[in-house]
Amino acid sequence: MPAPPDPTQRFRLDGRTVVVTGASSGLGSRFARVVAAAGATPVIGARRRGRLEALAGELRSAGADAVAVECDVTADADVERLIEAALAATGRLDVLVNAAGIAPPEDEEIESPDLFRRVLAVNTAGLYSCARAAAGVMLERGGGSIVNVASISGLVAGDGPDTPSYAASKGAVVNLTRELAVRWAPRNLRVNALAPGWFPSEMTAETLSSAAGRRFVEERTPIGRAGGEDELDGALLFLASDASSYVTGHTLVVDGGWTAR
Repeated sequence: MPAPPDPTQRFRLDGRTVVVTGASSGLGSRFARVVAAAGATPVIGARRRGRLEALAGELRSAGADAVAVECDVTADADVERLIEAALAATGRLDVLVNAAGIAPPEDEEIESPDLFRRVLAVNTAGLYSCARAAAGVMLERGGGSIVNVASISGLVAGDGPDTPSYAASKGAVVNLTRELAVRWAPRNLRVNALAPGWFPSEMTAETLSSAAGRRFVEERTPIGRAGGEDELDGALLFLASDASSYVTGHTLVVDGGWTAR
């Protein structure tokens, strides 16, 4: 019997165009680097142009034809411009990584309604706006993959520094992922979510930089530590690539056992 093809090739993204939102820092910037290393053309979007351009320059130096687009996901015109930039650059759009998000500081006992609405506007409505714009292209062209970045806070109560707005927004992402997956599956557009636990990022820096914060994470995580910056790479590539061609509507949790408690 002949040997099967190299199964690791299904994780590659060669020749594909991947839009990554929230790419100016944190997980978004890491994800942009990962998809570029897997052979994709990364089209990166975020509000902070200086950081975006620096990342695009780094990716180009490494051999990727990166495109940077200043984009606020709460502005529909910006979202459309981001998708149009991908098409202008390569003529195609294969993957959307919805990584833009905010987490407000826990500086009041009960969040104000304005703050609550702002977080949902970015984390949920903005994510939907990006998914909708990308789907308009992908459905017409025969399919693709959308990876929404959720959180363990969308699955269980935070028991710590998470805010109600953040938990609500990420819970909405989990079920929105299911809803869009079912709607678009017959047309070969897969929609999945990635739910990280505690990983180093701009959003978690305050907690992970203090001894008390690290102890909080270590004591509640069965593995006993926060995740390393490379420990989401495989999960992201699995959901973005053909390696997950029969997976849709799923939330892949990468949390060191946090939600298994």
